[in-house]
Amino acid sequence: MESLKIIKKIPFIHCAKGPDACEECSIAQAKGLSFALIRVYLRERTSARPTTEVYVGCRRVVGEYDIIKRFKSKDDAKKYAIKHRIEITFD
Repeated sequence: MESLKIIKKIPFIHCAKGPDACEECSIAQAKGLSFALIRVYLRERTSARPTTEVYVGCRRVVGEYDIIKRFKSKDDAKKYAIKHRIEITFD
């Protein structure tokens, strides 16, 4: 499966239903955003997963993702990105 790893701000989530349909997602969303190392799948998948937008070269891709690791701070995320040569987005 084609995928890429990237670090970006991601909301806390519970399931793919989202906060409007799931009470636990609503509770998770209240935590806000945090930097996370995620694996974004570049091809369509059949399972219900959350999606995010990433850029591969100049091409915009909306792909499903899995969270691999959450970081406690922006600095921790930056250090990890530098050490492991992983792209990080700050928007």
